[in-house]
Amino acid sequence: MDNFFRFDKRAEEIFKSVQELHAAGYSNRKIAKALGISRDYVPKYIYGDFESTCQKELRSSLNEYHDYIVKALQSGMSRKDVFSSVVVKGYQGKQSGAYDYMKKVIKFYGIDISVGKSTSAEAVQKRIELEKYDYLTRSELFKSLWMNWELPAAHKEFIFSKYPHLYELNICVKEFRKIFKERNLPTLYLFIEKYKASKFKLLSAFAKGLENDIEAVENAVSSDLSNGFVEGTISKLKMTKRVMYGRCRRTLLAAKMMYDTGG
Repeated sequence: MDNFFRFDKRAEEIFKSVQELHAAGYSNRKIAKALGISRDYVPKYIYGDFESTCQKELRSSLNEYHDYIVKALQSGMSRKDVFSSVVVKGYQGKQSGAYDYMKKVIKFYGIDISVGKSTSAEAVQKRIELEKYDYLTRSELFKSLWMNWELPAAHKEFIFSKYPHLYELNICVKEFRKIFKERNLPTLYLFIEKYKASKFKLLSAFAKGLENDIEAVENAVSSDLSNGFVEGTISKLKMTKRVMYGRCRRTLLAAKMMYDTGG
């Protein structure tokens, strides 16, 4: 812990270089120019003692948990679980500050950490219990519905028989994509009539929504034109506005956002 917190590596390098150049007879101005530092700092490195000059300021409230954090990360515990543990121990800071602190610890000690999966005892036990069963995650189900991800035949048969709404939703998604792929307006009208009568309320509401805005939907199906470029430009303008909010006046905002014709 002492080596991790006690001295700043950059300050150590400057201290040694200043001492060497000063012993060689260089002036303060030449030392500052050679090392790229302010001339005002040179006397501090010449006449100050090593410890007080190169010592870091210890400001993090996680310092008291340093040894525990190092051991926990080295044992394979994820940063999320380490953060939860130090909160239980009394840490009252923010998660972002704790993650920054752990990032420095990981880099300094060269720790190989686990990413993504929780490594707490409860999480590990839960995963062990789930391994006893043949199950399908929600993520895998969504991939099947929206991304044509192939499910095992046994899973597909069981899910669609137990949850008929999912089977109807699966067919609906494929038919809707086919409308845009083939750019077929009659197929669109048949799609709306079919799903307006669906017993699945959400699909029925979706079909009625298409009918209420039929002109825009027809244009989307039949036209090659898209407002994607306009929407993308608007997003960029909004981002510029948010970045400048509270910092700049309207004149600068207009200069950054208005198109310059060169006139």
